[in-house]
Amino acid sequence: MYKVFGGTTVPIFYIVIGSLVTLISLIGIAGSIKRSQYVFGTYSGILTLLVVVQIIGLLVVWLRPFDVEDKFSNVWEKMYENDPDSIRYIEKDLKCCGFTSPVDMPVPANCSVKKKFGFVRGCLKPLEHEWRHSRHMVLWVGAAMVGAQIVALGMGAELARRYKNAREGYQRVPGHMEGSPLIRNTA
Repeated sequence: MYKVFGGTTVPIFYIVIGSLVTLISLIGIAGSIKRSQYVFGTYSGILTLLVVVQIIGLLVVWLRPFDVEDKFSNVWEKMYENDPDSIRYIEKDLKCCGFTSPVDMPVPANCSVKKKFGFVRGCLKPLEHEWRHSRHMVLWVGAAMVGAQIVALGMGAELARRYKNAREGYQRVPGHMEGSPLIRNTA
């Protein structure tokens, strides 16, 4: 069913976002290793941009009025004409028959208007339920990703602040130029 109604879009989206976060994190690691305020600034800027884009995407998913029935109806009609096996799979998986009722574009293998001969409800309501469930999952996973990235931004900002202070001599101990700016040197 996921392949039929564009369900591969969400996993691909998360793979792309995950790859971008990994690449951006590598930039942050390089900035940390090199102790480069400029590379670290680039990391922070790109990660901030990614967080803003994700927040906009989450708002679009949450606030966008989406007429599910029309969208599903168009896809169902195309499948009814070109790919009845997909409809049969959906009907079997969701235990339903036809689009809005057992007489609305069914693939007759499991369809009947009498309960003892097959499924008697249409597939629109179960499809809408699946859509709402998937939409909420996208929102929760997206919010968790944004939250983790905001924490990473905060940690990066603190590390950049400590690098700046170390560069200005705030944490330097005479004769000890090596060491991490994360560890406070005591004399």
